[in-house]
Amino acid sequence: MTTVTFRRTPATATEAGPATAVRTGERPGREPLRHLAPNWFAVVMGTGIIGNAAATLPLQFPGLKGAATAAWALASLILIVLAGAWVLHWRRYPQEARGHGMHPVMMQFYGAAPMALMTVGAGTLMLGKDVIGLGAAVTVDWVLWSAGTVLGLVTAASIPYRMITRHRFDADSAFGGWLMPVVNNMLSAAM
Repeated sequence: MTTVTFRRTPATATEAGPATAVRTGERPGREPLRHLAPNWFAVVMGTGIIGNAAATLPLQFPGLKGAATAAWALASLILIVLAGAWVLHWRRYPQEARGHGMHPVMMQFYGAAPMALMTVGAGTLMLGKDVIGLGAAVTVDWVLWSAGTVLGLVTAASIPYRMITRHRFDADSAFGGWLMPVVNNMLSAAM
């Protein structure tokens, strides 16, 4: 079993500390946006991938395309709601939001947001064209693919850099999540 262990450098100990501390008198659950983390974008990725995969299966059966379209629509809705909540989170709780970028595990999930954009974009082109029209689907896909590619390049450069400069990891602390910030570029090329 692989475990993630890390030692905070003096810079991360002071920067990430207050972001993860529960303040006295604070009631958990009363402010749902306070602890919104980038790992929620993985929900959009997974939901969108279900629809995209179903649309590309070599064997189609009655109802599959409808179910795939429903999965795409759900992923699209979740992405819209999550993007709005994410903006509010950064505006209302910037210290907590920056704390996620300092956490050695949570920072990996910044790679989920670009992949969520590209997954929904690809689903829009494959499945959404029957709902919103081909021209709109191409435009939405182009915008989401472009934004996902740019954000993917940013995360592919910045997250490993932060890992190297801000944390010291034990030899056995590597795990598959380290690939999330850099796999975006492969997804951009494949779409």
